[in-house]
Amino acid sequence: MTATLVARDLAGGHGHRTLFDALDLTVAPGDVVGVVGANGAGKSTLLRLLAGIDEPQGGTISLAPADAFVGWLPQEHERVVGETVAEYIARRTGCAKASRDMDAAAAALGDTTAATNEGPDPADVYSAALERWLASGAADLEDRLPAVLADLGLDLGDEEVADALMTSLSGGQAARVGLAALLLSRFDIVLLDEPTNDLDLDGLERLESFVRGLRGGVVLVSHDREFLARCVTRVLELDLVQASNRVFGGGYDSYLEDARPLAATT
Repeated sequence: MTATLVARDLAGGHGHRTLFDALDLTVAPGDVVGVVGANGAGKSTLLRLLAGIDEPQGGTISLAPADAFVGWLPQEHERVVGETVAEYIARRTGCAKASRDMDAAAAALGDTTAATNEGPDPADVYSAALERWLASGAADLEDRLPAVLADLGLDLGDEEVADALMTSLSGGQAARVGLAALLLSRFDIVLLDEPTNDLDLDGLERLESFVRGLRGGVVLVSHDREFLARCVTRVLELDLVQASNRVFGGGYDSYLEDARPLAATT
């Protein structure tokens, strides 16, 4: 599915503190938008708003189509106690939630005692949940997982990588599992917060190839200037000091030519 995300007059921050406002951004298929600015300017806050995790202080965020699959991969690889690599990837790709929603919809559809004169038609709910489940890639995630993990060189000796606990992995191994989740995802729009952290050269090359090959839109935050220069098509600058934001076309190198003073702080 091709999808477009549009933010209009967006404001975001923490509590009563506003980090940015009057922000307009359109992310269309094929766009790779790099978000830059000083630490604390609101880069991660913006990604959380675009992902629908937090509510904006003002403005609107819309998707076309409205059911577009937006994936947010945060900076930290959250490790839940007792969660395996396979379960972590299912959660990060949205497959786990899509599976739960479909199971719940199927149960409601089969419940003949439930009232049918109130709320949405269970058949419509199930149809939407099934479509979402298929779009997430949940149907064949288990089949696709081993090859991707093996291709990334994840080796835990005699232990099956998919069955290993996330809490048992090193930082580098966890970063590779995070990359595997990204490679296995089927998001229409991808939001990446510092995706290059802890990746080695091979991992960086795979990440860059993935980002450049996506048909959908991408919004990413990274301090890796070479990664930005090779991947982004536009730059959104958040200037906390000037309380302003601007979108620059032409990629990261063009942005550096147009905004050298702030670029030195990113």
